[in-house]
Amino acid sequence: MSKIDLNSYIHVGVVVRSIEKTLERMKRIEDFTEYSITDFPPKEMKKEDVQLYYYGKKNWFTARFCFVKMGSSEVEFIEPMEGESVWKDFLQEKGEGIHHLKYEVDSLNDAMDFFQSKGIACIQYGSAVGKNLGKTWAYFDTTKELAYVIEVLNKQVGEQVR
Repeated sequence: MSKIDLNSYIHVGVVVRSIEKTLERMKRIEDFTEYSITDFPPKEMKKEDVQLYYYGKKNWFTARFCFVKMGSSEVEFIEPMEGESVWKDFLQEKGEGIHHLKYEVDSLNDAMDFFQSKGIACIQYGSAVGKNLGKTWAYFDTTKELAYVIEVLNKQVGEQVR
């Protein structure tokens, strides 16, 4: 694999302290009605059914997500809750702000190989839930190269991370 296709992103991920307060501020300047708030992982899921990794080690963390439809894309607000996560790190180190852009890739393993060949670490990955159940997402620390993190989601349901 020579490069990752970064022509169209799925969403912009923004880490926030409070989804509700962020939505209140946003409504003052933006007219939106289409959004959904969800727990990650969903409360009904068992810990053993969700694979979560933080800097290569199995870890448990939770967050609340809010997806706001914005034209052909969406904004994902992330409110870190419990456990160590890159979202909590970001909030502590930088405060609220844009964390990542998310892209879909044919193979997560190929993406991991690509980024590793460039010396770019996978800093967090885990089981996707909801409409992406059976897929895996991963964050790559591209902040030195791009000033933001890249998130990828594999298109293939059931691809096992090596």
